[in-house]
Amino acid sequence: MEQINRTPYAMEATVILDREGNETLLVVLKGTFQFDQRATQLAEQQAPITYGDEYHGDPTTTSLRAASDLLPLRPQTGVTLTGHAVCAGGTVGQMNVGIKVGDLQQIAVVYGDREGFQNVDKPEPFERMPLTWENAYGGFDHSHDKEKHHDAFQDNPVGRGFFARKSKRASQSVPLPNVENPSQTLRSPHDDTSAVGFGPIPPSWLARRQYAGTYDQQWEEQRFPLLPLDFDVRFLQAAPPQLTSDGYLEGKERCVLLGVTEEGRNDFTMDAHAPVVGVRMFKKGVRAHPKLESIHFDCDQRRYMICWKSMINVQGRVEGLESVEARLR
Repeated sequence: MEQINRTPYAMEATVILDREGNETLLVVLKGTFQFDQRATQLAEQQAPITYGDEYHGDPTTTSLRAASDLLPLRPQTGVTLTGHAVCAGGTVGQMNVGIKVGDLQQIAVVYGDREGFQNVDKPEPFERMPLTWENAYGGFDHSHDKEKHHDAFQDNPVGRGFFARKSKRASQSVPLPNVENPSQTLRSPHDDTSAVGFGPIPPSWLARRQYAGTYDQQWEEQRFPLLPLDFDVRFLQAAPPQLTSDGYLEGKERCVLLGVTEEGRNDFTMDAHAPVVGVRMFKKGVRAHPKLESIHFDCDQRRYMICWKSMINVQGRVEGLESVEARLR
């Protein structure tokens, strides 16, 4: 199969199986754009396709740095962000950060380091603070001498500030989260609060694994290696719920970034030209209009990446695929 890319974007085409085992052509295009104050333009250097989930470290103890692009089409557009809270021209004990893309919005309050609840209102000053899930509320508590009383915050098991129901952690020395929900700030152990974050969510965390389906003996005997019948496509969604749209975005939305660059606020409109895909199959032509399934902002690099994706039924005859060509609309 010949791949012809007439766009400035990165491209990959591969054959995968859908949930019923049908051979499907997956076409992925990924465009990288630079943003500045009130401006955006195509980046000279395009980021490559991400072939697998990339973690900050050990996948069992760290969060995702980048989610794989080579998954089946996600059911909605998801927005993610990596970078830092940035205090321009000095230091600050706390500040607000946020992102708005079209109607999607996520806001957080960022604190300097705090150790122990006696210092909950005394954050250390900072210039830059990583906006990672590790710095958000959550974590794993194994302080009790009996394993049955160990527990993790299922929405973010790598965070900080979580206390198990029968915790023996010292509230005077526990590191408190740097990134919090402004409407549910942590004041004392066992507070009813939630994690707020901007990065992609790993597949093993509750927000995604609840949709993974049932992998039991019946599945092994009747469905393996296909997905279980109760698999829900929402498992594919890697963006936080607040940054997941009801449908697909267009790539022309207005964006506002707050507190993640030296300017303090960036306000611009995306101007992404969508691709169209043509497939030569069985000596016939098929045309597809890929869906915009994800937007990722890398604020440290002042860029964002848009991923478009199409899934095309090849009717069980992969050998009939001649070429895949992508161009701009």
